[in-house]
Amino acid sequence: MDVSDLLGDVPWITEEGFDPAQFPIDGVLKQALSENERGFHSGLTMLGSMYSHGREEAAVFLLGLLVACRDDWERRTAIVDALRGVETAACANTLFNELKRVKSSNTTRRYLAAIVKVLASMPLELVRSGFEALADDKSFSYKMRNKFKAVLSERRFRREFCR
Repeated sequence: MDVSDLLGDVPWITEEGFDPAQFPIDGVLKQALSENERGFHSGLTMLGSMYSHGREEAAVFLLGLLVACRDDWERRTAIVDALRGVETAACANTLFNELKRVKSSNTTRRYLAAIVKVLASMPLELVRSGFEALADDKSFSYKMRNKFKAVLSERRFRREFCR
């Protein structure tokens, strides 16, 4: 018996298995907006998977979710983590703006570290100017400016010597 006969019209189930690029996004968006932590995290994971399989609108929603999210630092950190792999200028700019907007404190430190980690994983061409500007910005602490410089130094080293 053919798989499509058993499953009916579900294009996201293929001979190879589950295809996130074909999965309907509406329910996933509702999950990502859920107050239920499990649903929220499941929605973020699925949106990240959908993006990595070619659904660009999933990244747009993740960015919008970050911008619209209240100052729940755990949720904001989870959204930033879901943005790993979204290597676009829009994503980089949004994350750099977050670094400028959010003041470092005991409650925001983990969130800011997650942002730096995601930005550091992006191609150097997308983040060089942003990190250079932050490294020279006196509104950041000496320690933070050194972190920005370290990201640039490590990236340059890796690019030049680890090809």
